[in-house]
Amino acid sequence: MKSAFTLLLVLGAAGASQLGCSDDAATPDDGEGGSSSSSSAATSGGSTTTGSGGSGGGGSSSSTSASTTAASSTSASSTSASSTAASTTSSGTGGAGGEEPLGDEIPMVIPTPTNGAGEIRTQTTVLKNAANGGQDVYDFNNQKIGVNNTADCDDGEGQKTVFEVEDGVTVKNLIIAGGLPGGNGIVCKGDCTLDHVYWEDVCEDAATNSKDGATMRINSSIALHSADKIFQHNAKGGSTTIVTNSYIADFGKLWRSCGDCTANGGPRNLIIDNVRVDKVKTTVAGANQNYGDTVTITNLYVKGGYDEEDDKPKICQEYRAVTDHMGESEKLHGGASQWNTATCRVSKSDIKSW
Repeated sequence: MKSAFTLLLVLGAAGASQLGCSDDAATPDDGEGGSSSSSSAATSGGSTTTGSGGSGGGGSSSSTSASTTAASSTSASSTSASSTAASTTSSGTGGAGGEEPLGDEIPMVIPTPTNGAGEIRTQTTVLKNAANGGQDVYDFNNQKIGVNNTADCDDGEGQKTVFEVEDGVTVKNLIIAGGLPGGNGIVCKGDCTLDHVYWEDVCEDAATNSKDGATMRINSSIALHSADKIFQHNAKGGSTTIVTNSYIADFGKLWRSCGDCTANGGPRNLIIDNVRVDKVKTTVAGANQNYGDTVTITNLYVKGGYDEEDDKPKICQEYRAVTDHMGESEKLHGGASQWNTATCRVSKSDIKSW
């Protein structure tokens, strides 16, 4: 089952990025809407940056080269565990007996930053691909980096993006500073891979898939503490988000297909395989049935197990989305988890306990 997700990738032609996207209602409702963070880090940093801040819809940044940033192209050496270790307190009851995830590929502790207290940059950093004068792989050697974000995490939109990633770029061994400096996290403007990327305390979103037809891959990563979404999916046109071998804890939704984007549509696809979750406030995945979205989940490990009697935590919820802010996205089936449907392609046997 572990490799089945590779058969589902559909890479469509790149289209225009989504604009003016928000998730469902403007006011949070059971984890809906705006996102918030539990802390506001105030570390400072130094190097010059590129571009201007963007929001969840993928705000634009200027085309200055990211090769001037502090990205290292050498492989990162392993680092010791730090006080940013993820909390693993149990939540929920019931579910299948405890099982260990496949292999030992899931990181559970955020590494100690190699740049001390971290660096807070003044503006969004654009990671250009090799065709545009940058490079296709950026290895940050576990540096911690944030952005001088002035929009509060509770506002839902308007936060600066920390990194804007061009088509074909892989980002490795990077720690996104927690709280306010985490801003709008990472926005992928095409196909991208985020490998061993760690979010200490998500502000708006951890990462956003923003280019129609593109695939955003998250592998061996950790994302912690979000009142709402971890991964936002705005792109349509058969675009795909893939999350593998990762640990996500204390969040509203692990993934949400945009519930109210300008020129909203689909389909959008999610693939989850070999992922640990803990403290799920709303649902693992929220997909738009009316736009043909799909959610495929295999080997999902829920802390304390899935409680079938109370349907906790929710695993895959189906929505009827809207476009151009004409109403609000609506939960279908009373918000209950859906199993083996055209939208929610997940079986209860693939939800395991740890």
